[in-house]
This record gives sequence, C-alpha cells and structure tokens, in this order.
Amino acid sequence: MIRKIYEKLKPFRFRLAIFTILSGASLLSVILIRLRIEMSGTADYAVLVWNLFLAWLPLLISYAASGFASRRRFTAIIVLPAAALWLLFFPNAPYILTDLIHLRHPREHVPVWFDTLLINWFAWTGMLLGVYSLFLMQTLVRRAFGRIAGWIFVLIVGTLCGVGIYIGRFLRWNSWDVVFDPVASLGELLSYAMNPSLQSIMFISIFSSLFIFIYVATYSFGLLLHEQQEPK
Repeated sequence: MIRKIYEKLKPFRFRLAIFTILSGASLLSVILIRLRIEMSGTADYAVLVWNLFLAWLPLLISYAASGFASRRRFTAIIVLPAAALWLLFFPNAPYILTDLIHLRHPREHVPVWFDTLLINWFAWTGMLLGVYSLFLMQTLVRRAFGRIAGWIFVLIVGTLCGVGIYIGRFLRWNSWDVVFDPVASLGELLSYAMNPSLQSIMFISIFSSLFIFIYVATYSFGLLLHEQQEPK
C-alpha cells in the first residue's frame, strides 16, 4: 500500500518537498509572531501573517493552473486567464521584503535583532513562494508558446512585480482594488504612469532587477543540482 502511494507521488516528489519546506517556513514565521506578542504584549507585526497568506495565493493559483494544464491540449487555453489572475496577486509574495522599512522605528521590549530576523523570515518565505510560483507559470508559458516566450514572460513579470509593489507600498493599493473598482484604478494608474516620479522610477528599476536576479540565480542553482544528479 505504502509503496503504491510512493510510486504515485514519485513524479511529484520535488514539488512536494518544496511545498513542505515553504509550509514549514510559514509555520515557523507564525510561531515567531506569537513569541513576539508574548514578549511585547502587542500585535505590532501581526499584519505579517496576513501578508504571508496573500503571498501563498499566487502559488496556489499556479498549482491549480499546472494541474488543469497537465494534459498538453489544455495548456494554451488555461495559461492566459490563469496568468492574468496569478499576476494580480503575485506582487504580494515579494512585497513582504519591503516590510523591513518598519525597522526604522524600533519597538520597546523587543530587541531590534529579533524584529530583523522575524521580518526576514517572513520576507524570504514570501520571496521563495513568489519564485516557485513564477517557475510554475513560466513552465506553463514555455509549454504553450516556447522557451523564449517563457523567459520574456519572466522579464515582464519581474518588471510588473516592481510596479505592483511600488503601488502597494507607496500608493497603498490592494490587489482587490483592481477587481472591485477597475475603472478608477486604471485611471489613477495611467495618471501616475504619465507623470512618474524619480522615486517610482528608481524603486521599480532596482526592485525589479533584484527580483529577476534572485529568480535567475535560483533557477541556475536548480539546473546545477539537476546536472549533478544526471548519470555520468
């Protein structure tokens, strides 16, 4: 019985391993928040739990899209609407990295080093959730439209990720603003796009470059690991 289950899960063992690691990191992050609440008597950073939940959404969407597109003939049909929905929530994953800005206001009763490590746990868990979900979506795009289109997709997403995080951090938009009031959101976005500030240009350029670098580096490490596992 156990062997049959193992044989069925074997093709997905790496995905399951990554899912387990990210789940463990998320659980540890929540435990650290609970410890901080006990230390300080306040829930100053409890919002990080909500941000982490939002960071999981694009991964769950990409998992669902991969499952529906497992049969090749459905890939092209699914990839476009799935990518649109996924992209709407995707910036929530690396967004947590910008929560490090809160360290400029140290809290009483909690050492700065603890808050630094706490936010980094959340930030890097969110970043890796985003990297993995982008990998799954890139795979779908590659299957449907080819390898070059897959990497063009990565570059576009990396750039739009910087735009989305800037909008969330500085303009204080939420992902669901686009859903519930798309006309007003689009009008406001076009207004900012026509008159960009130096801050927006710098932030989007630097953050997008950072995210694309992290993704490409992680992707390359994965290829290196695969190369080492190939029989010689």
